[in-house]
Amino acid sequence: MKKTLLATAVLISSSAVNAAWTSPDGSLTIGGDAEINFDVVDRSFDNKNDVDNSPEVELNDDSRIKLMMQWMNAREDGAFITAKIEPLMKTNGDVALDDAYLMFGRESSWAFQIGRYEAMDLFPLGKDVAVFYADGSDGIGSGVYYYMAKEGRGRRGDAGQARIISEMGRWTAEVSTAYGDTLDLLQSSEEYFEDTVKDVESDHNSFLVRPAVNYLSDDGAFSVSFGGEYELSSDSVTAETDTGERFQVSDRYGLAATTTLIFGDLKWNTSIAMQDAKDAWEAQTFNTNIVYNDALGLGTSYAINKFEQKEEDTKSYVLYTAYTMPVMDFSNAAVTFALSYSETENAYGNKGQDAEATAFRTRFNYYF
Repeated sequence: MKKTLLATAVLISSSAVNAAWTSPDGSLTIGGDAEINFDVVDRSFDNKNDVDNSPEVELNDDSRIKLMMQWMNAREDGAFITAKIEPLMKTNGDVALDDAYLMFGRESSWAFQIGRYEAMDLFPLGKDVAVFYADGSDGIGSGVYYYMAKEGRGRRGDAGQARIISEMGRWTAEVSTAYGDTLDLLQSSEEYFEDTVKDVESDHNSFLVRPAVNYLSDDGAFSVSFGGEYELSSDSVTAETDTGERFQVSDRYGLAATTTLIFGDLKWNTSIAMQDAKDAWEAQTFNTNIVYNDALGLGTSYAINKFEQKEEDTKSYVLYTAYTMPVMDFSNAAVTFALSYSETENAYGNKGQDAEATAFRTRFNYYF
């Protein structure tokens, strides 16, 4: 199985394009997809200290339509330059953005990318159509932090991004960065301190470095990726408690590794990640999942958080599954039924603050 840098950097790291239109000379591609979600979520919270058990049933819709335009110029000697933009129109009236970047380089050799994008995935979840964490999330500030080595992966709020990618035989290596204002990432860390945090500030000089390496076997049946992320400016974001104590919440690093095995139509991913935020917390996350024939998925994650300012360790797990089938035999339209269940103990490091979450999602996708 031949792999090229151009395919890896431009196609795999970006959103897949299905049923899109490409100009005869290949210089312009236009497409997008509609993703319509209907969720039923049953959450319950149990604080044994207050004897409070309050179930909450939610009906949610976080649907959106994504448009995609990509321009590309390539020469026979392998040199290329490309730009891409993916605006999102959400059904709640908000407008957002996925990718918006410029990339240039030489096929099967190197590439440079700058803008808004997602770097190499070091923690694939498979068919994660519905993954609802009990009193937690994959972001900082929830009752349990499922760390997945993606703080520096990309699509950060006000932070800039740039990366260099290189291909060496069966190996692909990259160094991606997020720089500038990372306050949106760390502001919610105030929940993890014993004393009330009255101020979280950013100096707008964050520089998060994320090196990653991937190896793909000749037959494509085995892949391994590993990497990490490290904040070079450890005092770029600080938190001050009501007692006057200051913490450098940006002083942190993380590591991750994942393996992928393919047995015919079956893909099996296994990943592990850990993070050490010196003044705030330690987080470890494990995941394993299988995907069969791109239709059936099953996975589970387990997370442990140790908060420096709290006495209890937070533990959580989630189980999830999904099944996809075509809509009226159209190759570019599908419906997916997905289910997840999660439990969390000692959320936020508080003894007895437990939670459960059960969620069912119906998702329609139409690629154009």
